[in-house]
Amino acid sequence: MDRTWTLHWLQAAGTLAPWRSRIRTEIDAAFDAIAAVIVPPRVDIVIHQIPHWPVPELGFGGSAPSRNTMFLGFDTAHPAMEERLVGGLRRVVVHEAHHCLRQAGPGYGTRLGEVLVSEGLADHFVREVLGGTPDPWCVALDDGALAAAAAAAEPALWDPGIDLARWFRGDPRGVLPWSGYSLGWTLVARYLAATPEVRPSRLARVPADLVIGQVWPAVRSEAPAAAD
Repeated sequence: MDRTWTLHWLQAAGTLAPWRSRIRTEIDAAFDAIAAVIVPPRVDIVIHQIPHWPVPELGFGGSAPSRNTMFLGFDTAHPAMEERLVGGLRRVVVHEAHHCLRQAGPGYGTRLGEVLVSEGLADHFVREVLGGTPDPWCVALDDGALAAAAAAAEPALWDPGIDLARWFRGDPRGVLPWSGYSLGWTLVARYLAATPEVRPSRLARVPADLVIGQVWPAVRSEAPAAAD
């Protein structure tokens, strides 16, 4: 299959030359893994140094602002970057590639309910494509904390003015770190259990309100679905 990902290496904030080969290898591995499941989206990938922005546990992170654009940011001074780069970066790239797929349909979303579904789908897509155990942010909450997070999130699911960042990074007002990721993971796990004929790779265009309407009561009142 022809490569449909074009890499753009930014230099102004610092060179990534010592890591360039490993970064490219991880991106290629992500592309090949996705291509074994579906046709990868056509994407420009912008790669740059950006201190403090990446996922703290990784030293790097990504975003997908459009169907054809992905950003990968690296904090080369972060002690976790070297340790997690090989194997970890391809998971980030696969995750962001699903966001690109979703951007081509209903979009990533601007409301909490929409973003929970987008993040849950992307994390389950990583599991489908690469296997392995769920990433730690997917299962960060125990049953009690998950139920409490769902109860707190319920009245805000479709609030257009919601502060999305606090639901994923946490804040001192009672939202535990990674709550949004764990809620999204559980939402989509429930939906997949209820629709076993579909996979995350085929759900990039599923409406968020359909997923939430079908499984939110279970997420709100029961323990998380088991991840198999």
